[in-house]
Amino acid sequence: MDSNSRLAFLEAANALALAGAPVYWLQGRLVRRRTPRLDEAPGERSGNLPGSQPALRIVGLGESPMAAVGLDDQDAGVVPRLASLLADRSGRGVEWHTAARSGATARFTRETLLRQIDPGSVDRVIVALGVNDCLALSSSGRWRNELDRLVSAIRERLDPGGIVFTGVPPMRHFPALPVPLATMLGLRASLLDAVLAQFADADDSLVHAPMDFVESPGGLFCCDGFHPNERAHRLWAKQLTECIGTRERLR
Repeated sequence: MDSNSRLAFLEAANALALAGAPVYWLQGRLVRRRTPRLDEAPGERSGNLPGSQPALRIVGLGESPMAAVGLDDQDAGVVPRLASLLADRSGRGVEWHTAARSGATARFTRETLLRQIDPGSVDRVIVALGVNDCLALSSSGRWRNELDRLVSAIRERLDPGGIVFTGVPPMRHFPALPVPLATMLGLRASLLDAVLAQFADADDSLVHAPMDFVESPGGLFCCDGFHPNERAHRLWAKQLTECIGTRERLR
């Protein structure tokens, strides 16, 4: 099935799934009541790792996983871990900065989070979004438009060597979500991820890094059954390291 056919299928499946809206609303209220609210991890959201110069500059933008919600410290999050792996692999110094917020959407990231990063050229920008746009039931058209506007804003402010979009997480696997709510949100996540993959495939400077490391869903979540735990962040950082590559692939 080509990308256009897959998108058409997912659009139709999502339209049918919305027929259960009253049930999802009731289940959503129960989930909000029963799910513990975890805080963003304490700690610094920027750092410098020693190594040869010029240093790599890595920026992370996104929603709660990028903000290390549920972890003990920011250093356990994906961007600091990625910085450490890149420093080890390349031998170069790495400057990293994270601008993230629990509840962030693509629009909020463009309008608010991106402004927290000082202007100037960077090597890679890592963007982790999608869950909150799924919860807001963003249409595929709106999502694609917000992605386009976000990329334009990132390029204008940071002139990145490349932008890596992590895949929209497979929400059907979230332990906190009961069926059929998990099924509906899983379909929505699959739709937005398919749009994201097609969007990135059309531009050589963009990379789509799908969340394809889900081996044991119950072992990758914090106690709330909604946010990735430290093991998931380690796997995530390792995957992103492979996407970004070695010294030869970094400007």
